[in-house]
Amino acid sequence: MTLAVLGLGSIGTRHATNALALGEAVVGFDPDPARREMLAEIGGRPAGSRAAALDGAAAAVVASPNAHHLDDIGAAISAGCHIMVEKPLAHSTSGVQALLDAAKSGQRVVFAAHNLRFHPAVRAAKAILDSGGLGTPLWARAVAASYLPDWRPQQDYRQGFAADARTGGAVFDFIHEFDLLAHLLGPYTAEAAMARRSGVLDMAAEDCADAILRHQSGLVSTLHIDYVTRPAIRVTEVAGTEGMLRIDIPARRLVHLASDGETLAEDSFGGEHGDDYITEMQAFLESIRGETPPACDGQEALAVLAQVIRVRDLAGLPAGA
Repeated sequence: MTLAVLGLGSIGTRHATNALALGEAVVGFDPDPARREMLAEIGGRPAGSRAAALDGAAAAVVASPNAHHLDDIGAAISAGCHIMVEKPLAHSTSGVQALLDAAKSGQRVVFAAHNLRFHPAVRAAKAILDSGGLGTPLWARAVAASYLPDWRPQQDYRQGFAADARTGGAVFDFIHEFDLLAHLLGPYTAEAAMARRSGVLDMAAEDCADAILRHQSGLVSTLHIDYVTRPAIRVTEVAGTEGMLRIDIPARRLVHLASDGETLAEDSFGGEHGDDYITEMQAFLESIRGETPPACDGQEALAVLAQVIRVRDLAGLPAGA
């Protein structure tokens, strides 16, 4: 099939590369001619406009700057495409449900690219939780903390989307962790949140935030996220009546402890971060073919987005664009 990629920055180019490697045709649009040329160099076909990219495509990857997601999703649905959309789905819930309803009416898949769901340690932890191997979950905490200037050293972080107080910032950027807690432990409501600018970084958006989430089961989880921590840490822990799980995202490791402290399993998974994006693209293509449901569909992504926006509201951050 032909896959249209809207937005050819680092993540759009990654998705295009993976789709090409999996044998799909790729056409892409980005307003930057240099990025369109880069797509041609890796074997894709650049288009001169969004409409031209979507014309004849069976599916679309929305990887444009965050503020354009909602408009690009609407255009892709109107063009009859199945859609894979990068995070966040949008910066407001307004109008999202109508688009999801339109996609459902047209029997189009909406696949949210919450790629931690494809991390092997997360998948193993989810299997343990679903099988009752942890007993009744009691609490959870997640930390996702790193130093933003180290993310893309060749770029000025002050010029990227992360620096925008309305459409960037740590809360929107770390939506993956908000989704992870929902994925592992079920839906929740944000009960409290705080955010601040530490002064370490030269940008208007918040660089530190904390949230308390109450899940429908009654369990309470906490989340700390920031752009200023060195060395980086990205770990999620879940405690239950029968033990504890510790997921180390960068190390690709899962530790499973029994209630007496015995190590039941300590698994280190091979591969690297980029492999999870290939698995994600494979899952999107499978969902289009009707072989598997989306790992995170539009409705799940909307529920998480609503709570992320609630966290921003509770923390006194400005409304998204």
